Amino acid sequence: MKTIRLFLYALLLTTLLASCKTTIILTSKFESETIGSLPAKNLPGDPAGDEITYSTELQPRIKVTASATAGQKALTFTEINTPGLTAHNQFLSFKGISTDFTQPMWFFFTATHSGSGERLLIDVTDGSAAMITRLFLTDAGQLSMMTNFTGGEQVLGNIPAGVSHTIIVSLNLSARKFNLTVLKSGGNITVEDRPVLLDNILAYANPANPSVHFRWDDGASMSRKYVLEEVLITRKKP
Repeated sequence: MKTIRLFLYALLLTTLLASCKTTIILTSKFESETIGSLPAKNLPGDPAGDEITYSTELQPRIKVTASATAGQKALTFTEINTPGLTAHNQFLSFKGISTDFTQPMWFFFTATHSGSGERLLIDVTDGSAAMITRLFLTDAGQLSMMTNFTGGEQVLGNIPAGVSHTIIVSLNLSARKFNLTVLKSGGNITVEDRPVLLDNILAYANPANPSVHFRWDDGASMSRKYVLEEVLITRKKP
């Protein structure tokens, strides 16, 4: 009887672990990387198949650095002058594994910004051309959201330079809605029940590779940077 119980406990644990793994779409924390190097494109650990993508031309702007938290590492994305950049090769992208895009999921990342220069574009997408939302962050800290493809924007609040913040996008594609939360000192920012950018949800890939993309507006700056501590995409509510 004891042997049967031990077998059942082991089976239950295996099932729970497998269940936890299937909720993870992407995880990137940079701790296994070497300071001063480019991040590995194939992300280590679970899940298998998630990745960072960036062009050869963009490499001078990307480097693994020491985190502001002692003993940890981060990924610094700068706006330094870099030759060979075009409208299509400037994205630093975190691409999740293939999954059912109609299921609720959460995109979140922790970072700080600093320096003077152009604003940062942050896209949440299906991993192809279909955007859920696009955010903009200026060097003054103004956070805004694209409301349509004809140039409409809405100011959401302010993230001061040097302030660690966690941005969470909670997506329910079946309802054509998402929520946005920014956790930070000095007051959080919360936006609820916003429509996804494409009215027709059939325009989104399914299965999809849920992704987060970062890009600087055209221009260059020696001081402007965005330092990412971690990027996660999951179907488990954080």
